[in-house]
Amino acid sequence: MRPRIVPSRNRNLAGAGVTLLIALSCGLCGLVAYQWYRDADLRMQIADRNRQIHQLNEQKHEVETTGKRVEEELKRVEQLRERLLEEGKTNKAELSRTKVRVSELTSKLEGATKQGEAYKAAYDKMVLDIKGQNESMKKLNEAYLNAVAVNKDAVEKYKKLAGDCEDLNARYLKLFDQAEKLQQAVNAQAADKGDKAEKK
Repeated sequence: MRPRIVPSRNRNLAGAGVTLLIALSCGLCGLVAYQWYRDADLRMQIADRNRQIHQLNEQKHEVETTGKRVEEELKRVEQLRERLLEEGKTNKAELSRTKVRVSELTSKLEGATKQGEAYKAAYDKMVLDIKGQNESMKKLNEAYLNAVAVNKDAVEKYKKLAGDCEDLNARYLKLFDQAEKLQQAVNAQAADKGDKAEKK
């Protein structure tokens, strides 16, 4: 049997076909390698995004927890403020009553002083009566001093209460500012999430 002779033209075409297949194989290998590299990069990006989402969820949870604590503190401060305002009203009423009593005692003291002057004029005639009147004046003076001390104590309490009220208002404003900042942070995070969701 004679070997078949392949014309050179067919051999050239076969060599070109093999070369083309090799080139296509190399191209496919390069494409596969590029896709593998691209997939690995995408996986890393997805892992980074998942970490970021987890961190954002943790931050959101912390902000919500802090917000709840701030709300509870604001409620407590508001209740304390209302209680202090009620006590302030009660103290004002008590101070008003004390002023009336002091005024009454002052008028009584003035009357007693005038009476004492009248007794002084008659001192030579009524020595024994003056001793009794002096005792009466001492009692009136003690009552007046007691009333003045009570009034002074009420005024000091009122001043202390006013100072406490101012301090409480300052703390209330500070907590309110913190709550606003926390709300703004939560709103900003929600807006960022919305933007990221739209981009995806």
